[in-house]
Amino acid sequence: MLREVKAKNPRTARILKAREPQLIEPPKKTLLLHGTKCPQALDTVLKTFHSLTKPNSVLFHKKNENIHPFENTESMEFLANKNECGLVVFGSSNKKRPNCVTLGRVFNSQTLDLCELMLLPASDQNAIPPFNELTMPVGLGMRPMLLFSGSPWEDPTSGVHVMLKSFFLDMFKGEETNQIDVEGLQYILMVGAEEPRDGLSPVVHLRWYKIITKRSGHKLPRIELEDVGPKFDFKVGRHRPATPEAMKEAMKQGKRPNEDMKTKKNIIMDSMGDKIGRVHLGKQDLTGLQTRKMKGLKRRAGIDSDDEDEEDMEMMDVDEILEEEGNKRPRTD
Repeated sequence: MLREVKAKNPRTARILKAREPQLIEPPKKTLLLHGTKCPQALDTVLKTFHSLTKPNSVLFHKKNENIHPFENTESMEFLANKNECGLVVFGSSNKKRPNCVTLGRVFNSQTLDLCELMLLPASDQNAIPPFNELTMPVGLGMRPMLLFSGSPWEDPTSGVHVMLKSFFLDMFKGEETNQIDVEGLQYILMVGAEEPRDGLSPVVHLRWYKIITKRSGHKLPRIELEDVGPKFDFKVGRHRPATPEAMKEAMKQGKRPNEDMKTKKNIIMDSMGDKIGRVHLGKQDLTGLQTRKMKGLKRRAGIDSDDEDEEDMEMMDVDEILEEEGNKRPRTD
């Protein structure tokens, strides 16, 4: 059950109002932490994430011994709430789980979901160099283009890949806007996943590419991709998905400016943002409806066809008798 916080003073009320669901959410901040042991490869992963998410990220260089996300989340939640960060990336290494990167999201001061990524050793010795030797010509605050390659990202039954896709989108999407300058699209982040086989979790690949525009002789330039930055390969480890109640609460959106405060019945919003209403009419009274005076419309319900035929025959006999009596003339004797 989600914890409900009540405001005790006007300052707390303003803070709680700012944390309410917004129609356009601001970019989420990322907190990057080191564990007791953090080898050079893990340090490169954390610093690379930090450099690509500035200024919406906070990197702590001090080692944290009391953080164990899957056993106890209190320390991680305390640091995330203190620094107003909704995303946490924790790097640690031990004998049982070497080179482990734990991704977590915090909502309403509590951990929403967790996922472990085990960094695989690179086949090329220069694939993960020290961060001070990296050359990533990417401007500060630039928004990347995200490419998710592989069928696991489109599989709704794969909960862990849906979680990872949502996490990477929250981390790298930046601030939402309706206008984008083409010159600001400087690099692309490709997140690839291999096809699942033999019940094993597919390997996740992270690659960064620099976008280069060249002359093509036409109106549109020729686009080329240049491989930049380190190459990370991860294997999915433990994961803890969010509860349906917490996820439903976290996915709430703010109300539109022209939307009434009171919810109206039988009014819904379609996928295009248009309002659709449903009108319920009462039972119509057709007793006073003016119709043509036809014999067929005067028949009462519940009369069998045989009775109707006999009734017609009787009326015909009466008409014939009246006609014969009318044709008789009085005698003039």
